[in-house]
Amino acid sequence: MRSHPQPGPAGPYPFPGSRRRQPVFDPGRFGVGDGVTVGLYILLFVVGLASFMVLVPGFTDTFSTPDTATFAVNLIVYAVLFTAAMIVAFGAFRESLRTFAFHPWAKGFGIPGAWFGSLMITAAILMGMGEVVKSENQLAIEGMTYSVPFPTMFVVAVVMGPFVEEYVFRHLLIGKLSRYVNVWLCVVVSIALFAGIHFIGTGSFDVSSLVPYLTLGTVISVAYVLTGKSLAYAYILHFFNNAVALSLAYTVLPLLNP
Repeated sequence: MRSHPQPGPAGPYPFPGSRRRQPVFDPGRFGVGDGVTVGLYILLFVVGLASFMVLVPGFTDTFSTPDTATFAVNLIVYAVLFTAAMIVAFGAFRESLRTFAFHPWAKGFGIPGAWFGSLMITAAILMGMGEVVKSENQLAIEGMTYSVPFPTMFVVAVVMGPFVEEYVFRHLLIGKLSRYVNVWLCVVVSIALFAGIHFIGTGSFDVSSLVPYLTLGTVISVAYVLTGKSLAYAYILHFFNNAVALSLAYTVLPLLNP
């Protein structure tokens, strides 16, 4: 007598009984913790309350250069936001690490592949525009390479910063918002806000300088959706991108500008 396969356990799989297909991770609904964390993000970055730290008597005098004082502000802000985001989203982050159990080789190679593809697309677009532009973040990092130690910068620019941004722009704006709005519309919103936020408070903007952020935001957002709304995958991809950029800034740049 031929036995019939039993249905697989309930879970976020597109096809019941199949554990070989990519699951879609449930980011959950918006909660109070999300509201508090986003509120802090808006106040500190968008409104610019963090910049008032340098006006505190004696704050700037504690540091050897203005760049170091600016970095100290970013360190404090990102430490607060990283802690809040990690508390709120740690469960989702840990669960979404399971995405690497599905097609692990493709996803593993996809991280440097996506980074390289983003770099090539950005270069091609800028060359077509006749421009050679560095992002605002890259310019800021280059200015601090002579005054901020690499390990300290690594913690802020590679570990904490990307997690905060992936929590806000992917986990919330795509993952949770897509419960109510079409996911690809959420992707467009995420990309636009991710690119735009990097120019707030810089005092400068042009279309060509927007390209690197649009490209990176597009690559990470699409990867987030295709890996089943995996916060972990989006974060690791962003982590890799920033780690490479920071390492080059601290190793190659001093050789080019002795």
